[in-house]
Amino acid sequence: MKRFYFKTLVFTCMTLCFYSCVETTPENKVDLYSGVGAARWDVGKSANFLLSDELFTALELELVYMEGYKPTVKMVESMISFLGKYAFKPEGITVIEKEIPAMDKGEYTTEEIAKIEEDYRQHYNAGKTLSVFLLVVDGDFKKNDESTFTIGAAYRNTSIVLFGNRIEENSGGFIKPSKETLETTVALHELGHLMGLVNVGTDMVVPHEDQENENHCDNEDCLMYWAIETKSIFNYMRQTVPTLDDNCEMDLRGNGGR
Repeated sequence: MKRFYFKTLVFTCMTLCFYSCVETTPENKVDLYSGVGAARWDVGKSANFLLSDELFTALELELVYMEGYKPTVKMVESMISFLGKYAFKPEGITVIEKEIPAMDKGEYTTEEIAKIEEDYRQHYNAGKTLSVFLLVVDGDFKKNDESTFTIGAAYRNTSIVLFGNRIEENSGGFIKPSKETLETTVALHELGHLMGLVNVGTDMVVPHEDQENENHCDNEDCLMYWAIETKSIFNYMRQTVPTLDDNCEMDLRGNGGR
């Protein structure tokens, strides 16, 4: 897997130093890890903040979607349930949804996706609340080719993008998963990456990283199997959303999660 986080997708590379040699209290650590700057790190860098309640006790999920690509109720409810199952957020989880104009670009580069986030994202870590941003665009990823394509990606430490056009084209109908099942599966897979799975910010308790597809689980029945965010998902996809396997769940607990 390349880096902006797709199997074809690559993490946005940002060299950021967020460790301080100065002793800090929990209160000023929250300030240090808040605001726009704290949403520009690499995928996995906020895994512990997302999972534990040490610094952030509430979570805000900001869903921004282009016209015609409103997330399904199942996807939103499943994300809340997934976060509630694995993250300690005693003050609760809030969802904010906003529609933005469709851009009709057909394809989006990594830089264009990041720019859309910068233009439309309104919520960032503040006080005791951690914010996660999910963007649904109306086109495809620019680097797609005839043999493969990308359905979704985690591209910053609190940022996810779904390619709505690919989801629409590849769901419903004969032997294809429903839109809500496909969309939910990809969204939860990318959320797992924000939580540091696999071996990208959350250490493995037992080695289980796929050696040929880094940062993914080697269990093809697991939600974190590499095929889920690419065209290859259709070789494994069922009509139900996969779950995390025991190894991935142990990893999350080891990094402050439930």
